[in-house]
Amino acid sequence: MEIVIGATQRLDLQGKRPEAKENVIEAKVLNARPPRRRPSGNRPVERRHGQPAYDPAAGRVLVLLVPEGYAIPQDIDSGNYRVFLRFTPKRK
Repeated sequence: MEIVIGATQRLDLQGKRPEAKENVIEAKVLNARPPRRRPSGNRPVERRHGQPAYDPAAGRVLVLLVPEGYAIPQDIDSGNYRVFLRFTPKRK
């Protein structure tokens, strides 16, 4: 017989992730920079991989850290997702 008082539940280590309660994920901004500049001048354009995707001139590039990485879909870099941002100030 095993009597344990105040023990936590055992984790199932078979790759199951906790289900997200909402579609809201908190992240920390690590860096913000202006968009990449478009090539100018007489430089040849790389044509092997199709048309290059340019950043919008009024855009900003954000680098985000998501502490709960399991909440992000595995195929996030596939381009099949839209991401919406909402900025709120930190509470003191």
